[in-house]
Amino acid sequence: MEPWFFVSPEELGQDKVLLTKDLLPHLRALHLQRGDLIILADGKGKVYRARLLELTAKGGEAEIVEELSLSNEPSLQVTLFPGVAKGDKMDRVVRQAVELGVHRIIPVLTERSVVRYSTMSQKDEKAKRWQKIALAAAQQSRRSLIPSVLPPFEFEEMLLFWQQEEFEAIFVPWEEERNLSLPQVLESLPRSLKRVGLFTGPEGGISDREMEQIKEFEGAYSVSLGPRILRAETAPLALLAVLMCRYEW
Repeated sequence: MEPWFFVSPEELGQDKVLLTKDLLPHLRALHLQRGDLIILADGKGKVYRARLLELTAKGGEAEIVEELSLSNEPSLQVTLFPGVAKGDKMDRVVRQAVELGVHRIIPVLTERSVVRYSTMSQKDEKAKRWQKIALAAAQQSRRSLIPSVLPPFEFEEMLLFWQQEEFEAIFVPWEEERNLSLPQVLESLPRSLKRVGLFTGPEGGISDREMEQIKEFEGAYSVSLGPRILRAETAPLALLAVLMCRYEW
């Protein structure tokens, strides 16, 4: 299986593609040589097989051999709204959500979030870090698209965003939910869903006030994931895996 790399759409518009210096560590780690075949993707859906022509200390060059027709992106587009967790937990959520097929990630600062950012620049810096993690995960899992990671939203900003996006359904796992289980909600929804949202709380969970606002939102479903309490970094991945299993196969 040929190794997979992302390059800019502009570079892939040429017959010969320049491989930038930041790709060198990966290229050298794989001991690639002149003539070896590699896969180049633009992160927006275009994927090509290419032949390595040159590899130097400043970068490399590859020649496009053919465009590939791949169907490795899920038909269901999931926008994940994870409550921002402390430490490296968010890194793990971003990495594994991309591996599972998430379309977009928008972290959310909620009433019970331990993490706080005092300036927009701090949010932007975090988003840049998470975007790099998303890029690496997309490359490792051979995604055609690189999911975008936006700077963290405030809870109220997320609700406004839901109104603008018009998701077909929004899933909100909540440990206090006693009436609706995830299987019950999934059975009530058509198998033809294309665009959904998924919001999970931070370490302290979703507050009662926040849940009241969510339940007023048409198309948002408060669901139980079972009798066990899942960690903040586990819940979004567990639900995302279930959604992909149901709607991708």
